Amino acid sequence: MVEISGFKGATLAAAAALVATLAPAHAATKVVEFNVLNATAMLPTPFAAGDTLILDTTVTQETGPLSQTITFTLGGGITGLTGRAAWEVSPAAGLGPRLIGVNIDIFNAANTLVLSDTFAGVLGGFAISTLNGPIGPGTYHLVATGTAVRDTVLDFSISAVPEPGNYSMLLAGLGVVGLLMRRRYVD
Repeated sequence: MVEISGFKGATLAAAAALVATLAPAHAATKVVEFNVLNATAMLPTPFAAGDTLILDTTVTQETGPLSQTITFTLGGGITGLTGRAAWEVSPAAGLGPRLIGVNIDIFNAANTLVLSDTFAGVLGGFAISTLNGPIGPGTYHLVATGTAVRDTVLDFSISAVPEPGNYSMLLAGLGVVGLLMRRRYVD
């Protein structure tokens, strides 16, 4: 191992510390599981950049209207959400799970719609939708609605998108470390 001393060593250590502080902290996955059609949940801790929320619904004892709400808070440094949903849509004459008319919306604390999913199509017996858009720090309600014709299987995940500046600073810090490493081997 090569030892680095003097100004270069101090600069390299400072750059490495900068990169470590700008890199996203350990991203958390928050899972909410529902086994009934009508349910609510509240996440106790705010989302940080890179965190993911997973809604996992499996209902085998009920049919009828689906209405599920999850209240969550986005922390600072978040500029958007990106998400995907999939739910089973067995044929109408079949026996498997069938959930129809699904809609996933995100409302702010004043109950104003801020994001809504977009239907992407059906693949392998699963309907798929996406949700992407700008959103800032605050408290929000994710609301999933639809109609359970038979058993219900719905999976949805959203991830918090960090400010673009965090990535720029991270890349700049990595560039500085790379430059210093190159200079170390050239000198």
